[in-house]
Amino acid sequence: MYDVIIIGGGLSGLAAAVKLSLAGLHVALFEKSPKLGGRCYSYIDKKTSDVVDNGQHVLLGAYHNLLHYLDLIDTKHLLKCEPALSMTFYHPIKGQGKFKISSLPKPFHLTAGMLKFKLLSFKDRQRLLKVGMDLKKWDEKTEIRLRPLTIKEWLVGLKQSEEARKSLWYPIAVSVMNELPDKASALLFARALRKGFLGKKSDSAILIPQVGQTELYVQPAEELLAKHEAKIFTNTEVDSIEVNGGKVTGIYTLDGKHVKAGNVISTIPHYALQKIIPKIFGNEPPFIHLEKLKLSPIISIHFWFDSEFMEIDYLGLIDKNIQWIFNRRRIMNETHKSTGFICAVISGAHDYIDMPKEKLLSLAMKDIHDIFPNSRRAKLTHSIIIKERRATFSPTPAVEPFRCSTETPIKKFYLAGDWTNTGYPATIEGAVMSGFKAAYLIIQR
Repeated sequence: MYDVIIIGGGLSGLAAAVKLSLAGLHVALFEKSPKLGGRCYSYIDKKTSDVVDNGQHVLLGAYHNLLHYLDLIDTKHLLKCEPALSMTFYHPIKGQGKFKISSLPKPFHLTAGMLKFKLLSFKDRQRLLKVGMDLKKWDEKTEIRLRPLTIKEWLVGLKQSEEARKSLWYPIAVSVMNELPDKASALLFARALRKGFLGKKSDSAILIPQVGQTELYVQPAEELLAKHEAKIFTNTEVDSIEVNGGKVTGIYTLDGKHVKAGNVISTIPHYALQKIIPKIFGNEPPFIHLEKLKLSPIISIHFWFDSEFMEIDYLGLIDKNIQWIFNRRRIMNETHKSTGFICAVISGAHDYIDMPKEKLLSLAMKDIHDIFPNSRRAKLTHSIIIKERRATFSPTPAVEPFRCSTETPIKKFYLAGDWTNTGYPATIEGAVMSGFKAAYLIIQR
């Protein structure tokens, strides 16, 4: 008999388990795969001995829940901090340009950053301020106005030119939302921008992990949970939850075990949730609407070269196949190594996910050669392509009303995950936030 059973060992599940264990509750966590971390994991590449993440993450100081989680498991010091948000973009005609939040007091810090973004004409830079003003005057009417709009529709309505959208807003949007701007929710994107741009000064800080994701998010959490006598069952899939009198009383595992609990938190993805819900509840809201949530993929391409040619930590690309390039040697403090190791990312990768790996590699290499001419003299020695077909839910305006709340019609049964109704797109911050919220509800009762 456990106080709480947690189904799913991704970041939502780990965050809930950590918070509940620290509160003194007896916790059991069940994960069907051999490892914890869910869609955030890393491993050692056998050929190069380098740490490979399944996807490169850039975090913000505005990720308060995530930073609290890292505080609890004592890994926040493993983040490299750039105090002010700064993003360098490569334009195929104009070359490199930097968008940087200045040190001025808000909201002038954002205004100055927009007016100094030299990849755009001065007229376009002035029009960027319309977005800043829309974010600043936020109220209930703004939320209602943005709710049905896509990012593209919102920006067009604010007189953002095609060049401004293409050269600034869209590269940011696709990385934040993992969806294309003509599909993704303007409301969720605007909320994310407000959180990063218009919060405390520290909220706009860029934070980049200097270790692999498993070392940052997972291993220390496992150690903490073991210390507090939480039980972790990997390679153990939950077949169904047990409900008696409208209240959850435990779970059944796929191998036939019956485990009792006072509370159950499901942190598994929306497409797996309905399988574990009794049919009498599965055919009712909110569970019946789960099929309305669709998926959006991410592709990460890792390259090793016999020499280094990228002199900055990361770069956003305009009008290219790949959207961001990260210099893993610089990020991981490995500049003493003579070889180059970079990671390229394609978010919202609907048009690329079914391409053969050879074609993806060819497209990415062409982009790299165009941006870094010196790379033509470097020899590609190794590559890895990781396709995450189910990376995140697709955050369109149409599905937002159907994201589930933490509490459910089943008493003592709670939901968490970046796909639940966090008010934000599918970010690591949203995942941890949802896990904490479910834990708080149990602790308070």
